Amino acid sequence: MTATSTIKARGVVDSTMRTEETIRDRIEALRDEYDSHDPPSTELEDEAEVAILRAIEELEWVLDERDADEGFTT
Repeated sequence: MTATSTIKARGVVDSTMRTEETIRDRIEALRDEYDSHDPPSTELEDEAEVAILRAIEELEWVLDERDADEGFTT
Protein backbone atom coordinates (compact mmCIF):
# COMPACT_ATOMS: atom_id res chain seq x y z
CA MET A 1 0.00 0.00 0.00
CA THR A 2 1.36 3.40 -0.92
CA ALA A 3 0.91 6.65 0.91
CA THR A 4 -1.52 7.82 -1.76
CA SER A 5 -3.66 4.70 -1.95
CA THR A 6 -6.97 4.44 -0.14
CA ILE A 7 -8.36 1.62 1.94
CA LYS A 8 -11.61 0.29 0.56
CA ALA A 9 -14.22 -1.11 2.90
CA ARG A 10 -16.99 -2.28 0.60
CA GLY A 11 -16.44 0.72 -1.67
CA VAL A 12 -16.64 3.22 1.16
CA VAL A 13 -13.72 5.36 0.10
CA ASP A 14 -12.32 5.78 -3.37
CA SER A 15 -10.98 8.52 -5.56
CA THR A 16 -14.38 9.27 -7.15
CA MET A 17 -15.98 10.38 -3.86
CA ARG A 18 -15.19 14.05 -3.96
CA THR A 19 -18.39 16.01 -3.58
CA GLU A 20 -20.13 16.65 -0.31
CA GLU A 21 -23.36 15.29 -1.77
CA THR A 22 -21.68 12.02 -2.75
CA ILE A 23 -20.19 11.64 0.71
CA ARG A 24 -23.52 12.38 2.41
CA ASP A 25 -25.26 9.86 0.12
CA ARG A 26 -22.69 7.23 1.09
CA ILE A 27 -23.17 7.98 4.79
CA GLU A 28 -26.93 7.51 4.37
CA ALA A 29 -26.40 4.21 2.54
CA LEU A 30 -24.08 3.03 5.32
CA ARG A 31 -26.64 3.98 7.97
CA ASP A 32 -29.26 1.93 6.09
CA GLU A 33 -26.83 -0.99 5.95
CA TYR A 34 -26.17 -0.60 9.68
CA ASP A 35 -29.90 -0.60 10.44
CA SER A 36 -30.38 -3.80 8.45
CA HIS A 37 -28.05 -5.62 10.88
CA ASP A 38 -29.45 -4.12 14.06
CA PRO A 39 -29.43 -5.94 16.35
CA PRO A 40 -26.69 -8.23 15.07
CA SER A 41 -27.57 -11.91 15.25
CA THR A 42 -24.12 -13.33 14.52
CA GLU A 43 -20.54 -12.46 15.34
CA LEU A 44 -19.98 -11.63 11.67
CA GLU A 45 -22.87 -9.13 11.69
CA ASP A 46 -21.48 -7.63 14.88
CA GLU A 47 -18.10 -7.14 13.20
CA ALA A 48 -19.83 -5.69 10.13
CA GLU A 49 -21.62 -3.14 12.31
CA VAL A 50 -18.30 -2.03 13.80
CA ALA A 51 -16.81 -1.62 10.31
CA ILE A 52 -19.87 0.30 9.11
CA LEU A 53 -19.77 2.65 12.12
CA ARG A 54 -16.05 3.22 11.55
CA ALA A 55 -16.68 4.04 7.87
CA ILE A 56 -19.46 6.48 8.81
CA GLU A 57 -17.19 8.15 11.35
CA GLU A 58 -14.38 8.50 8.82
CA LEU A 59 -16.68 10.02 6.19
CA GLU A 60 -18.09 12.46 8.74
CA TRP A 61 -14.51 13.40 9.63
CA VAL A 62 -13.84 14.11 5.94
CA LEU A 63 -16.83 16.44 5.86
CA ASP A 64 -15.67 18.20 9.04
CA GLU A 65 -12.17 18.63 7.59
CA ARG A 66 -13.61 20.01 4.36
CA ASP A 67 -15.70 22.51 6.33
CA ALA A 68 -12.64 23.54 8.33
CA ASP A 69 -10.56 23.99 5.17
CA GLU A 70 -13.22 26.10 3.46
CA GLY A 71 -13.45 28.41 6.47
CA PHE A 72 -9.70 29.03 6.62
CA THR A 73 -8.41 32.30 5.24
CA THR A 74 -5.03 33.95 5.35
